[in-house]
Amino acid sequence: MALSSLYKGILYCVLGAVTWGVNGTVSQYLFTHYVVDSSWITALRMIAAGVVLLVLFFPKQRAAFYGMFHDPASLRNLLLLSIFGLLLCQYSYLTAIKYSNSATATVLQTLNVVLMSFFLAVRFRRRPSARELVSVALAVLGVFLVATNGNPSTMVLSPQGLTWGLIGAVGCVAYPTLSQGLAIQWGAVPVNAAGMIIGGSVLCLGVQAWGMTPELDAVGWLTVAFIILVGTALSFTLFVQGIRLVGPMKSTLIGTLEPVTAAVVSAAWLGTAFHPVELAGFVCILATVFLIVVQWPSR
Repeated sequence: MALSSLYKGILYCVLGAVTWGVNGTVSQYLFTHYVVDSSWITALRMIAAGVVLLVLFFPKQRAAFYGMFHDPASLRNLLLLSIFGLLLCQYSYLTAIKYSNSATATVLQTLNVVLMSFFLAVRFRRRPSARELVSVALAVLGVFLVATNGNPSTMVLSPQGLTWGLIGAVGCVAYPTLSQGLAIQWGAVPVNAAGMIIGGSVLCLGVQAWGMTPELDAVGWLTVAFIILVGTALSFTLFVQGIRLVGPMKSTLIGTLEPVTAAVVSAAWLGTAFHPVELAGFVCILATVFLIVVQWPSR
């Protein structure tokens, strides 16, 4: 891989992770100040972001867009990405924020680094290393501390927040894994646009999201617009472009900037307070990254 392509890929992933982290805190603001269903905002953001990308880039990339739908293998992979990558990742993340906060949701999502490492171990038929096994122990300890503040008799994190946070970690393994091949073949923007529209439409029809429209004032709709344009269309396109250049494992590791961004912005803007034991849990989970980083495969 050319050095310039590597640096571009890293930059795309960094920008994607940072904008996604900011988006998490903006989403927390929306859930805190308005009565919004996570199904409605997920369906709206995905469909709207997909349409925005399609309108902006379709004239130059219409051949790639049509090509995906005429190639049976690509169409199958696109459907898998839409449902088990983009939709699962976005819905679980927003639902976890609704039941906890943006920092906790993004830290739980960071467990995807451990899951990705073990997925690649299975894929390449190698035994997990000692570092990977230690990382699992740290991840479990971190989740325990975040969920209970160190007291096993209490649950300070709601079961819904914990469950959806862990599901989000699975979605964040599926997302880069399923998108890399498609992005290399057809380009990041056509893949993202098609995946967003398909995934959002499936959710919209499944839950009849048109009947869930909340009462929002001007600030509420501006918040929704930010989530669609910056937190979805821009962040996912940047990240898919980065995945195309550096691969799923490196992009997953770089994505750990997301919880750091979410925690800082949430504390500075929304005044979110974190218990010292909860912060220790964050550190345990993020430490898994530094244990696994030396295990990078080349892609």
